Amino acid sequence: MKYIKKEKLRVVVYTEQYRIVGNIYFVPGTRLTDTLNVKVKDFIPLTEVVVMDNKENAVLVEVPYLAVYRDSILFVHPLEPDLQKEQAFNEESIIEKSDE
Repeated sequence: MKYIKKEKLRVVVYTEQYRIVGNIYFVPGTRLTDTLNVKVKDFIPLTEVVVMDNKENAVLVEVPYLAVYRDSILFVHPLEPDLQKEQAFNEESIIEKSDE
């Protein structure tokens, strides 16, 4: 079986009820929309996922993997680079504190 190296992008996926933050994987040189428009796949795989309720804005679950039904997606956008850097910094700070 041949494996294709993929790049990771942190995205926010919106459905009618949920806001989902997770990593999506795509082939280098392709666009996010290319990955989302693959008609042979009914589900979009995400990793390191946080699912939030749209109305309450509360975290419902954090899971390592989630498959989102493609037809339930209203829109998707990459997480802003500034927020990604801040999140990475916060994760590093937590790791450093736990090492002490």
